[in-house]
Amino acid sequence: RRASLARRLHTVHAPRTLASAEAYGASLPQGLRSFFTQSVLKAEGKPEAEPSKAEGKDETNENVAGKASEEKASEGEATEMSELDQLKASLKETEAKAADFKDKYVRTLAEMENIRERAQRDMQNANKFAIQEFAKTILDVADNLERAIKAVPEEMLKSEDHQHLKALHEGVVMTEKSLIEVFGKFNLTKIKSLNEPFDPNVHEGLYEFECPERPVGTVGQVIQEGWKLHDRVIRPARVGTTKKPSA
Repeated sequence: RRASLARRLHTVHAPRTLASAEAYGASLPQGLRSFFTQSVLKAEGKPEAEPSKAEGKDETNENVAGKASEEKASEGEATEMSELDQLKASLKETEAKAADFKDKYVRTLAEMENIRERAQRDMQNANKFAIQEFAKTILDVADNLERAIKAVPEEMLKSEDHQHLKALHEGVVMTEKSLIEVFGKFNLTKIKSLNEPFDPNVHEGLYEFECPERPVGTVGQVIQEGWKLHDRVIRPARVGTTKKPSA
């Protein structure tokens, strides 16, 4: 473009002499001056002048500046790529931490819910079975009343000669009945055992005996009554069970 512009300037202005051409060329910008001068010399049939050191220096500076600009742009792109990689790595690490925290949070919630339910269940059981130890102790009173009732023979109760004993017996029976009713108000109930199949969950087998009238493994004798507080066995029934008769 510079050469074309110099030729146009030479054609338009057409200096008549070399001196006037040189004077005119001096008034041109630095970038066009050398091209104009060479064009004039060529038109006059003289050898072209070599580029001046200043012009060569300008071109060199321009090349160096261009290379520096390209290197700077390359470095900028490399820096941007490095920062992008760092951001991606940081994002990945943050997502991993967030997933870990979420997992711990969910586990903590589940554990807290289990603790809450367990505490609630323990509280209910504590209220439900608060009288368990007292009930075990008072059962001895019920046992003694039952023994006292069974200790009086039927013949003496039917006889008219033992009216005082009969009245005492009736009082003991009524006391036992009232005690059983109180037990029922607190869900303390007697385990039905006689003539029932042996159940290791509620029965404690003491011995076996032959009894052809009952199936094998049936509770035929009750040595001590068993009791439940709600659905919990607080004392198993101590029983004797039937076995297969010997040949």
